[in-house]
Amino acid sequence: MRNCTSKHRRAHFGRDEPRPRWQMCCIYCFGLCILSFLIFWTLRDNTPVRFVTPSLEDGDKFDSVDATKLDDVYWRVSVRHVASMLDYVCHNNNYTVLTNRNILLDESAMKEKYIFFCNSDLFLRSALNARAVITSAAKKSVLCREMYAGKEQTIRRYYPFSLKYISSQTFTSKTRVIRDAKETCLWQHAISIVDGSWFSTI
Repeated sequence: MRNCTSKHRRAHFGRDEPRPRWQMCCIYCFGLCILSFLIFWTLRDNTPVRFVTPSLEDGDKFDSVDATKLDDVYWRVSVRHVASMLDYVCHNNNYTVLTNRNILLDESAMKEKYIFFCNSDLFLRSALNARAVITSAAKKSVLCREMYAGKEQTIRRYYPFSLKYISSQTFTSKTRVIRDAKETCLWQHAISIVDGSWFSTI
């Protein structure tokens, strides 16, 4: 007599057998790759970045970065995109520092105060809203030979001083005390170019 309570179950019509675990893992991995690619494509920046030769006419005033931009993920991607393009400029030219004064984004001037150093040995390659806070504690001084657009000046800079800036990687506010003479020349020269005070001494 046939046992009508057999535990063997037939698959419903139209239903596939369960896929092997390795196939499911492959499907999930493929889906994650597609999702990651779509996110990367959405957030990447194709804005043309062009570096223009420094000129003594670059004395315009620019704006500090505000909280609205710092919270804008697309703006952050744009800033990182600028840094990747400037690496190429440093590699092919004999510049020490690059600033927003000579950066065109889609043929429009970069409005934010931005500094990028070609020297990769510094503790920081690039920064936004950089400013030097020099107090009476700055007892030391150094004569810095500074050049911009073919014009050279020797300017006395004082240190140690507090460097306040926004990291162009984490987009958070930072403070660092600069005690080195060489770094003093680099940072104070770059800051004076960005804020326009270097041009008033010519």
